[in-house]
Amino acid sequence: MFSSITALACLSALLTTTLATAPEPNNGFHVVWSDEFSGSSLDMTKWDYYLGQGPNNEQEIYTNGANCKLSGSGSLLITPELNNGQWTSCRIESLPNFQAQAGSQIIVQSRFKLGTPGVQLQGIWPAFWSLGEAVRHGTQWPACGEIDTFENVNGGELGAGTLHCGGYCNDPTGLTSQMNFDYGTFHTWAHAIDLRNSDWRQQSITWYMDGQAYHVTHGSDVGDQASWAATAQAGMFITLNVAVGGSWPGKAASNTASGAAAGMEVQYVAVYEAN
Repeated sequence: MFSSITALACLSALLTTTLATAPEPNNGFHVVWSDEFSGSSLDMTKWDYYLGQGPNNEQEIYTNGANCKLSGSGSLLITPELNNGQWTSCRIESLPNFQAQAGSQIIVQSRFKLGTPGVQLQGIWPAFWSLGEAVRHGTQWPACGEIDTFENVNGGELGAGTLHCGGYCNDPTGLTSQMNFDYGTFHTWAHAIDLRNSDWRQQSITWYMDGQAYHVTHGSDVGDQASWAATAQAGMFITLNVAVGGSWPGKAASNTASGAAAGMEVQYVAVYEAN
């Protein structure tokens, strides 16, 4: 007999599936990896926690779950917290790395919103970015390469997309551009790597917000083939985090918001390859 308990369990599963946000389509591409955060806990076959003190003179200590929870309605909540003078937060990294193949294209994309508009966010530094797989094998930053799909500091109205590869990328600043956005509203942020041209100088990385391109970097802008290869042509793993303090935003203030008001809610992360 189909019991009421079974019916409720099925309804709960259906609601979880329904409420999860599927990756938005990109014409000419198909999804090869994604997470819609629809379960009850983070999928540890897809992600790992970065633990301990953050780099870049950050103030927070990264934890293995207390600051990273699933909402139960299809999203990941990354929540920085201040307790007894110590900031904690969460940083997760994809287990696989993703690489555009010669002659093809990939897109790395996520949909998320940040905090509460108008609160004090001095020192809060949310980011969605990719770091070169080479760092897992001993290559130091910035030689390992980094593509920041999105960064924001201090609750400002600008999201930054940046390429880091060393001196040829004007590091530590990087080759960067910014796009206006609003706190408290979901936006889709992406970068696309296009290696269809056999001349590395004509290959490109393009940054998007809500499908609108706002920044393009070509191999010729970098001007060094090895540095371009370490970023656009190399494997990278995806990272999501909310840092507190650091070299860019400066230290948190005494009245910096703690909790969800300073956090990030992520509906999905996805990687697309060209059809």
